[in-house]
Amino acid sequence: MSKNNNTNPDNRPNQTPNRRPRQAKTPPAKSPAPDERTDEANYQKLPPGLRPFAGVGQRDPLHYDTHPYPAMLRFAKHLALRYDAPRTRHSYYRQMRLIHEQSQCDPADMTEEMLRDYFLHVKTVKRWKSRTIRQAAAAARLFFVEMMDHQDWKIFSQIRTRDDNSLPAVLTREQVILVLSHIRLRRYRTPVKLIYCCGLRVSECLALTIHDIDGDGGKL
Repeated sequence: MSKNNNTNPDNRPNQTPNRRPRQAKTPPAKSPAPDERTDEANYQKLPPGLRPFAGVGQRDPLHYDTHPYPAMLRFAKHLALRYDAPRTRHSYYRQMRLIHEQSQCDPADMTEEMLRDYFLHVKTVKRWKSRTIRQAAAAARLFFVEMMDHQDWKIFSQIRTRDDNSLPAVLTREQVILVLSHIRLRRYRTPVKLIYCCGLRVSECLALTIHDIDGDGGKL
């Protein structure tokens, strides 16, 4: 019997023809040493390895690797003393980050007129919701009045917002059934149905354990 010496990969059994070779994974870029980090650059100008990560594991601004200005580091410490919830500290720090990014300067050097222009911009141009404007005003009050001691600023007494009483858009039952019908995998469809039926938040659904299920009573 003659031996087949054909080395063409397309003729070999149990192999995918014209298969692309695997590419070696490039290792992630190593972050510079702490003494090489820039403290006065904006977030967009920082290298990717130095930008603050605001995920679940690092939501507290006090644990950010770097801050664009020394005043923002002071503000992170001020928030840590004032509030216990990391989510609250993250939200207020984010509002001050948006303020100094819009003004393109150190927030400690901002004037009352610059802050007034910022709130006019988010209210008339960006058309922020009332709750978002109030949150931004509360964060700015903590920074400029409590931390920077600008007690004479009158901008905070001039900000007025009115809540929108319109109801949010709600999916009909037919639309919900249509959405669920497009989720093919059970491991994705089950939590979505649980969130819809029980009115859970995403974080509440992710935190569920088997001990939260009352099988005898049919309750969660």
